[in-house]
Amino acid sequence: MKDTTFIERTLNFSKNLDIDFVKKIIVFDEIPSTNSEAKKLARKGEEEGTVVIAQIQKKGRGRFDRLWESPEGGLYLSIILRPDCSPNKATLLPLIASLAVSKTINSYDFSAKIKWPNDVRVNEKKIAGILLESEAHENRLEYVVLGIGINLNTDTNLLSEEIRSISTSLSEEIGTSVDYHSFVKKLLFNFDKYYKLFLDKKYDYIIKEWKNQSDTVGRRVRITTSSEQIIGKACDIDQSGFLIVIRDSGERKKVASGDCTYIEN
Repeated sequence: MKDTTFIERTLNFSKNLDIDFVKKIIVFDEIPSTNSEAKKLARKGEEEGTVVIAQIQKKGRGRFDRLWESPEGGLYLSIILRPDCSPNKATLLPLIASLAVSKTINSYDFSAKIKWPNDVRVNEKKIAGILLESEAHENRLEYVVLGIGINLNTDTNLLSEEIRSISTSLSEEIGTSVDYHSFVKKLLFNFDKYYKLFLDKKYDYIIKEWKNQSDTVGRRVRITTSSEQIIGKACDIDQSGFLIVIRDSGERKKVASGDCTYIEN
């Protein structure tokens, strides 16, 4: 049964949330997509630091407009940002989001790892995903919306068979339910930390931290893009967060986005 006090409890929680970048929290019991709602608000001029949270998403979206299954028990939120930076630096924002997620999960004594470009995994199974959407005008960012979906107290039996086989939730890994609002506070605190580093242009530090949390760098991968398939060893990421792959031929390839599959040697 749906928790009818979810909005009230979340709004009460937000009143005492002492986190610099969070200016407003907008809460829904149920919504098609937090990212879609946040984009509407951003286009209307909603301020940076507005966070949209929903208990359930009916049409949650992942990368390439794939469905992000979002039953009750998960954490679904989108953050409106308006950083004063060029659009080509916005590609680092999913890195800081995935760092915030992995660091928060790790505070529960688990070793969460980041799979390029934007998945967070525990024990080789997906537990969270990041979706960035933005608009720019004349080489100036108008807004960025960062969507974060986390299988927090999700009963993975409610997920489709295809998704269930590659997914896990924090509560299932721990063996008990996780306090929702305590997790949200830790997550937003960690995001605030990394976003400040981003605004201070501490890009090298962010990339170093990301590589320390990643299980992609150093592995043999298959990257499927819209135009080709790239197979080789993931050796690094660059200053934009693009993956550097060395093909078997020795060619060094920079990849901006794509689906990443690990190939066992």
